[in-house]
Amino acid sequence: MLSSALLTLLPLLASVPFSLAALDDSSARSASVYQVITDRFARPSSVSSTCTTSDRKYCGGTYSALIEKLDYIQGMGFDTIWISPIVENIGGTTGEGEAYHGYWTLDAAKTNDNFGTADDLKSLSTALHNKGMYLMVDVVVNHVAATSSSTFIPSSSYGQFSSSDDYHPFCWITDYSNQTNVEQCWLGDDSVALADLNTDSDTVKNYWNNWVKELVSNYTLDSVRIDTVKHVQKDFWPNFVSSAGVFTQGEVLNGDPTYVSPYQSDAKVNPFNYPAYYPLIRGFNQTSGDLTELVTMTQTIKNSFSDPTLLGNFLNNHDNPRFESTVTDTSLIKNAHAYPFVTDGIPYGYYGSEAGFTGGADPDNREPLWTANYDTSSDMYKFFASLNAARKAAGNASDSFFTNQMTVSSLSSSSILVAKSPLISVLSNSGSSASDASVTVQSSASGWSSNTEVIDAISCETLTTDGSGNLAVTVKTGLPRVFIASSQKGSVCSSSSNSSSSSSSNSSGAIKVDVRGGWMIGAVGAVVGGLMMAL
Repeated sequence: MLSSALLTLLPLLASVPFSLAALDDSSARSASVYQVITDRFARPSSVSSTCTTSDRKYCGGTYSALIEKLDYIQGMGFDTIWISPIVENIGGTTGEGEAYHGYWTLDAAKTNDNFGTADDLKSLSTALHNKGMYLMVDVVVNHVAATSSSTFIPSSSYGQFSSSDDYHPFCWITDYSNQTNVEQCWLGDDSVALADLNTDSDTVKNYWNNWVKELVSNYTLDSVRIDTVKHVQKDFWPNFVSSAGVFTQGEVLNGDPTYVSPYQSDAKVNPFNYPAYYPLIRGFNQTSGDLTELVTMTQTIKNSFSDPTLLGNFLNNHDNPRFESTVTDTSLIKNAHAYPFVTDGIPYGYYGSEAGFTGGADPDNREPLWTANYDTSSDMYKFFASLNAARKAAGNASDSFFTNQMTVSSLSSSSILVAKSPLISVLSNSGSSASDASVTVQSSASGWSSNTEVIDAISCETLTTDGSGNLAVTVKTGLPRVFIASSQKGSVCSSSSNSSSSSSSNSSGAIKVDVRGGWMIGAVGAVVGGLMMAL
């Protein structure tokens, strides 16, 4: 009888769709995020029309097609996917094209059916969680979109925001040094005006706070990316972030750390690391780039931000020209891409970087990925897999890896040392045509003892420290070196290093313990426990 009862419970246990716990500040540090433009990442095989980026039109990407490509993303070691805003956008063709990117909100209470149904989005969320992955959704609360500017009159099409009182009076942003102008005037132009919502209004505040709470709940979201954070007053954000209840990463598009850092300390939004982005691209976009600016900025960031380990690091995204649009040297490209993965903060990869896309400014940086055939054998695909494997190994080897702050120093005029133990990286802007160059990683920076074998996650070369724990490193053809002790390497340079596979990474719905499913675990556990006691 008891044995039969236990056997009866097994199918129940196997069918419980437990998902991972949503990301919070603690767990987000170890995440690695892959950004997609939903319309441009994957589309049904039945759609074969040409997608021309300069047309700025919908190209047919969907949530369902994205689900079919999750293995492609996970194979690079990314565990979190950031998708475009999901809400209903203005329709038709404007002077700036169509709203394929998702940022031209019409009614935030409805979804954008160009990407699929609400159930399709829920299926994406479930599919990700079944693979041990996370879903981040982009949200826009600063504005809605309109094809008129000074004559804009909201209608019922805008859902909750159908009254003129819901908006700041029309004025274009003309002075970015004037914060009131930045927060209360409008982005956009006469073709597509981004009507600025009156986020000082309690009505608007309450709507957004309830909206984001329901959004996270309805689609079981793990994280929220917030657009145009600096265009909303700081005191709006703490309640919004609290209402979301998950990790938030926000766009504060400014390179001044003294401007950006209060959004983390006061607004409670963890910003993208634009202060590091600008010296990063200047340091690696040519062989004569100044790396000391980047070294200096890393210290300024440590001094300015309340927690640099929660910043979002990136080289490419949908708002800035791809690094590869102006840089063709493979070694420079790899060094620049390595930086976000070996430093403090959360790394963000932008779709198409692994495929060698070279698009410039918007819209050219929003290419359709299907033209690259989702090639998992490309050099850059394997490169990102190696970086993610190294970062994961370091996190597994050290409980403090993601919270301890790095030290960045100059090794030579063309190379820097990023010491974030147990990951030690040498990055160079000497370029692929440079002669081999020798540098020394001191034991005082690495923490390695004498005669320690280390492995380079990129080349898979093994080296050994000398009797003092120092490591002689040869920078070959200007390529980055990312070292970890061989005893801590995990899947680095193994057959699984190009995959983020783990016990929870299959797509068959394997059970994963989660606070969201805790009630079910408790209930089933109580039954099983009672039966076992009876035995």
